[in-house]
Amino acid sequence: MGIKDKLANISSGSIMIVEFPAKENQIKLIVEFLNFKKKSSSYGIYVSSNRPSKNLIEKVKEYEYDLKNDIEKGRIWIIDLISKNVGDSELNNIIYISSLELSAMQMAIEKALAWLKGKDKQGWILFDSIATLLLYNSPDSLLKHLHFVFGKLRVLGIDAIIFTINEGVDKKVISMIRQLCDTIITV
Repeated sequence: MGIKDKLANISSGSIMIVEFPAKENQIKLIVEFLNFKKKSSSYGIYVSSNRPSKNLIEKVKEYEYDLKNDIEKGRIWIIDLISKNVGDSELNNIIYISSLELSAMQMAIEKALAWLKGKDKQGWILFDSIATLLLYNSPDSLLKHLHFVFGKLRVLGIDAIIFTINEGVDKKVISMIRQLCDTIITV
């Protein structure tokens, strides 16, 4: 079961968390979200802490989503937190960060939000992994960061969606993140 039907009932400007079991295909769920947002002609920011952007582009293409085209047309910006760390080559229209440290990510988000505010369509931001961010940041730091980012997104009326696996992430941390969200989607 996917998430597209659940997304249809969520109001604009919502903060959502999608919790799924490790056996579930995360890329497939993300493609459902991207297709849903594409139908509304919205613009978005994809914060990738799980995959280098080139690999991400290849993986979503397996589900017939042309992310490279959306990047080239300026419909989606990617904030890539991985490629510089693993020595992958860079592509145009992607913000590359050499650290999974939250302040570096925040500066990239601010830059992307400035771009997004200039659009006349509903905007969104996607975080592909809480678990990966927790590998490099303390739970308290991540929660404070998300609280700040979500507050800013609410003021701007921008949707946010966070993807996280059910297993392996501290239940207390997930519970705190849920408190920051408007909607919890369980797969």
